[in-house]
Amino acid sequence: MNYLVLGSGRMSIGVVHDLLNNGNANRVDVTDVSEKALSTLYNHFADNCVHIHRVAADDKSKLLPLMQSADGVLSAVPYDYNFDLTTWAIESSCHFVDLGGNNTVVDKQFTLDKKAETNGVGVIPDCGLAPGMASGVAAHIIKQFDEVNTLEIRVGGLPVEPKTPLNYMLVFSVHGLTNEYIEPAVILKDGQITTVHSMTEIENLEFPEPFGKLEAFYTSGGTSTLPQTFKNKISNLNYKTIRYPGHCLIFKAMIDLGFTSHEKVKIGESDFQRRKVFEALLIDPLTYDGQDVVLIQILAKGIKDGEQSTTKYQAVEYGDNNGLTAMMRTTAFPAAITLEMLVDGRIREHGVLRQELAIPTDSFMKEIEARNIIFNLVNS
Repeated sequence: MNYLVLGSGRMSIGVVHDLLNNGNANRVDVTDVSEKALSTLYNHFADNCVHIHRVAADDKSKLLPLMQSADGVLSAVPYDYNFDLTTWAIESSCHFVDLGGNNTVVDKQFTLDKKAETNGVGVIPDCGLAPGMASGVAAHIIKQFDEVNTLEIRVGGLPVEPKTPLNYMLVFSVHGLTNEYIEPAVILKDGQITTVHSMTEIENLEFPEPFGKLEAFYTSGGTSTLPQTFKNKISNLNYKTIRYPGHCLIFKAMIDLGFTSHEKVKIGESDFQRRKVFEALLIDPLTYDGQDVVLIQILAKGIKDGEQSTTKYQAVEYGDNNGLTAMMRTTAFPAAITLEMLVDGRIREHGVLRQELAIPTDSFMKEIEARNIIFNLVNS
């Protein structure tokens, strides 16, 4: 199989690792505009199958030939590029998945459904951690019930030893982080699709030591297409991000002060967008050495075998011995698995697809377990 990976950052290293080890890859091409990032990825692998190309994510003339020679392409670049990239992949008759994270972009991708179906292409947006793996696991849990009334997804990537007043470190792009915090969150409430403000409705939850009591709050993107799929079928469905206590109030105060505004601010003789300045200022203090962890809780309530029942799955995931962080493993591996399923035919449907409907969940659970991502059934 020939694969194309767009972007050569941390998540792409995890994707390439999985494609080489589990995707029957004969060739993996990787693109980026950064020579440094490309070199870092290339040097991580002692494998002749990996080929790097300095190509921008909006350079159609150079990307089309690479897509045309690939069986599947995975986008690990900022979500802003994903609509055009989806269009070009369909034009190239190449299966496409991405790490997604922005509801507006995903809605635009779904307008390409008929074109993808006509060209025999499977496109699945939002295939990382959350959105992504969390939706697949949630779909697996839902199938165990006769009827689901409530579905709650809680996910967070955290430092094991937190620093700074925010008790956080960057485990993925800062642009993606601020997007989660400022865009509206889409949920189901009383069976109807509803939008709520992100960084609201703080709740307390608990994980085994050393984590103990944590907080969770609404953020954007985590439900992906679940509300559309389960409208009028599940009464209440929502997603919240897990953080150490106090994080939400501090960060939301900065948002309320206008730090993430698209308005311009004059610094010296130059004008800069406030959000870009804020994101640039976050990078250094939130980038430090240390182990990360990904915490996941997915809870479902409903009717099982004719009786009221509650099921809660929980995962606590760390990095591994291959130099992959917890966030890389739990984001990159599910995305790679989804692309591999499209390419090898385990997902046969074509068009722009909802992962909770298209992905065979039993097979998906076996694949993530084979990569040592373990969900345990816990007492609720």
